[in-house]
Amino acid sequence: MFRLALRSTVAPVSRLALASKSMVTPIRFYAAAPLTKEEVTQRAFEALKTVAAVQESKLSLEATFKQDLGLDSLDVIETLVALEEEFDLEIPDKISDEIKTVGEAIDYIFEEEQKL
Repeated sequence: MFRLALRSTVAPVSRLALASKSMVTPIRFYAAAPLTKEEVTQRAFEALKTVAAVQESKLSLEATFKQDLGLDSLDVIETLVALEEEFDLEIPDKISDEIKTVGEAIDYIFEEEQKL
């Protein structure tokens, strides 16, 4: 008795599942082209402009975070976090301690983007 009741409830579901399988279109994901150095630079400058302490007029590839941009240690961390968020990557502490200029940060980000 219970077997018959179970079969009658399962059968319509399985028929529906088989019918819907033929109608499903597969989703294809394509890898995005790697960013160019100019695109990385432009996006990095835009991200750095959002940090309150960075003045747009002083922003260049050769600008050092502490001397040219006048950032303290906490501000440097905030700028690197802004870059991490912009490019969806993580800069390890060891490497972030070595980055002194905007150009070095952009070079690191560009190299990481090429690895993806």
